[in-house]
Amino acid sequence: MRNTVILFSSANENGNTYKLVSQIMAQCRPEQVKLLTLDNLNFADYNYANAYPEDDFYQVAESLAWADNIVFASPVYWHSVSANMKRLIDRMTELTENPTIKPIGKALKGKQGYVLTTSAHEQVCEIFSGFFDKLFGYFGINNSGLLHVPCNNGFALTTNALNQFTQHLHSQKA
Repeated sequence: MRNTVILFSSANENGNTYKLVSQIMAQCRPEQVKLLTLDNLNFADYNYANAYPEDDFYQVAESLAWADNIVFASPVYWHSVSANMKRLIDRMTELTENPTIKPIGKALKGKQGYVLTTSAHEQVCEIFSGFFDKLFGYFGINNSGLLHVPCNNGFALTTNALNQFTQHLHSQKA
């Protein structure tokens, strides 16, 4: 089993995306999964000067270093991720610039990246999925899977989709 960090953000902390995250977490050993709710963390926006306070971003960075699997979980909002998810991804630029944590950024290469999302559409938006294609490519993270649950007629996660995703999450080689 592999260590998994789930980076979760949603305007509705108990909404459909959280339901999806909860069902994935229920399939994992508690000691091998960390849930970071970005909306409860305090971290500064990215800035070109790389002048940051000691904030919760460094907790996220440590979790990224610990994890074999990195799961980004956000609903689709206007073809994109939640605002705090976007803030985090912007801030991840620090992993390529700050000499203290640059080794963490370099160590992302070869890790497994996943996306969990929900929306009011049957298919995930190509702009949304393309965003993660670019993010994963930039850091050298393997794009290992995306699970989208359509919620236009209620939360419609199938047992088959859940099982396939979690099996893939657990079976990737380190």
